[in-house]
Amino acid sequence: MVRTSLRILLPLLILMGFYMLSYEVKRSDTFVLLSVYSSLFVLLWFWIRNFSTLGSIILLGIIARLCFSFHLPELSQDFYRFIWDGQVQQLGINPYLYRPNTLIERVGFPDARLLFEKMGSLSAGNFSNYPPLSQQFFKLAALFYQDQLLDAVSVIRSVYFVADLILVGVGISLLKQLQLEPNKIAWYFLNPLLIVEGMGNLHGEGLMCCFTLISLLYLLQKRSVLGGVFMGIAIAIKLLPLLFIPLFYNYLGRKKFMAFCLSTAVCSAFLWFPYWDESMPSRYLETVGLWFTTFEFNGSLYNIVRAIGYQIKGYNIIRQLGEITPYIVGGWVLAFAFLRSNRSPQSLLQSLLFLLSAYFFMATTVHPWYLINLLFLGILTGYAFPLVWSLTVFWSYSAYGSEGFEENLFLQITAYLIVYGVFLWELVKGPLGEHFQKPHFFSTEFSPISSR
Repeated sequence: MVRTSLRILLPLLILMGFYMLSYEVKRSDTFVLLSVYSSLFVLLWFWIRNFSTLGSIILLGIIARLCFSFHLPELSQDFYRFIWDGQVQQLGINPYLYRPNTLIERVGFPDARLLFEKMGSLSAGNFSNYPPLSQQFFKLAALFYQDQLLDAVSVIRSVYFVADLILVGVGISLLKQLQLEPNKIAWYFLNPLLIVEGMGNLHGEGLMCCFTLISLLYLLQKRSVLGGVFMGIAIAIKLLPLLFIPLFYNYLGRKKFMAFCLSTAVCSAFLWFPYWDESMPSRYLETVGLWFTTFEFNGSLYNIVRAIGYQIKGYNIIRQLGEITPYIVGGWVLAFAFLRSNRSPQSLLQSLLFLLSAYFFMATTVHPWYLINLLFLGILTGYAFPLVWSLTVFWSYSAYGSEGFEENLFLQITAYLIVYGVFLWELVKGPLGEHFQKPHFFSTEFSPISSR
């Protein structure tokens, strides 16, 4: 009787939590926001391990996404810039060539002033950094913009919704190819970080992951041309998959790797071409460079280095760090590409996971939605720290309190201690991912700390 009641009650509580996060809870309501989000993880953990089936996972994930259908994003203002970029494209203006603050007095489209004011001064004062395929979706959203913002928002959400459903099919195929349980898809498809930041706040990491996984599915089969095409599409949504390309060298071999790179380059050139202007590359690189030399939020190792810099130099050394960070990242890429074998799927997937983790560990800025990129790699390799990180990274929203923006140092340190603790444990003892899937986590049979 109790089990039957829980089978019904838990999904209802989970959906209630997602509905609250869709619009009931404001970003400044720190305690409620973090409590609801963290509680969702506990409820999902218990439900997935004890009651879920593949069909119920997909059904619950679909309904959870629909909870966000009729509300504007509450936790992020980035979507105002998305719609702005789409609107200026409808006027025939290249979004990479003009800052919003130079256009606001020259354009006339619905809610132009509202979009400009709501996107914030930081976004309004910089060129667009969103790659071309993302821009095409923003343009599509603006095409359907009628008399309210929700029109455009709904178009973007529809694209992300379809991408998530495609990813489920691709993800299950990939899990089967690696002889893993298809039900593991739950830890991605039902993850609150993906649903809240994707369907809720309209960040495109889930869309990028969809095409990255399609690419990965083909590349693991050594079908390098198709893998390159879909990798090019993923890069045209978010630039991050560029880091992955060298890691496929040993796995594919020289000839197939060259075919992979060529197809990626051709696809990328095709998608970037409509926005090409001789001044566009320098302006785009200027904007991307801000992530290394100016922006700082929720960093971990960077914050330690910054604190040391203050003691030695007496000022924030982010600009000096930003100048050498690309070289450090390049060094990590080469190390993972050529100092690891990467000749088996498992070795390759682990290299992708550890490279991306190292990148985020030393990044100056780690917004919650960035971690969506790690989730499926964690599932495929069996490592649990990306899943744990997808919980704790959301605590960074504590910076947006009722008193204004200020990072909560206690929560930040606690979050990273948990993540690094799990990460180091898994490096020494082995991946813990299996234990999130099985019931009786603390039993002798399944415990990760048992002697068996």
